[in-house]
Amino acid sequence: MKTWKSLLAVAGLTLGLASGLPGAEVDKNASLYLRLGGMPAVQAVVDELVARIVADERVNKWFAHAAANPEHAAAYKAKLANFVCQATGGPCKYTGLDMVSAHKGRAITAEAFGSVVEDLVATLDKLKVPPAEQKELLGLLAQLKPAVVQQ
Repeated sequence: MKTWKSLLAVAGLTLGLASGLPGAEVDKNASLYLRLGGMPAVQAVVDELVARIVADERVNKWFAHAAANPEHAAAYKAKLANFVCQATGGPCKYTGLDMVSAHKGRAITAEAFGSVVEDLVATLDKLKVPPAEQKELLGLLAQLKPAVVQQ
């Protein structure tokens, strides 16, 4: 599996080639999406995160639909990747349910939300996402807690 650092390097090279500056680093003022490495990096995070949460006994009952078969898993990953892409300033368009509707009646607890956050942090650490980008991404996602935990 590619590490986050290698994905950032590829993104930096791609951006550098596009701007005529081979090997240029990613602009620190760029969107979080670009600083993360674009869609290949977002997809790597989503793939690893979904693998973790479907294996995590603390939360996997809420993700049984994603684990039910390969088609459901692929659809869930695609929606999640588009959601993260859009939320971080990328060009994607999330077309799924709003977060309140998507989580309504699912009885998701604050503890379960925290467990998914722990799985996400472990994913970001494994993929070597830099601390500043981790903090920014986690800050964006933390805003979703009231929509997800509806008790």
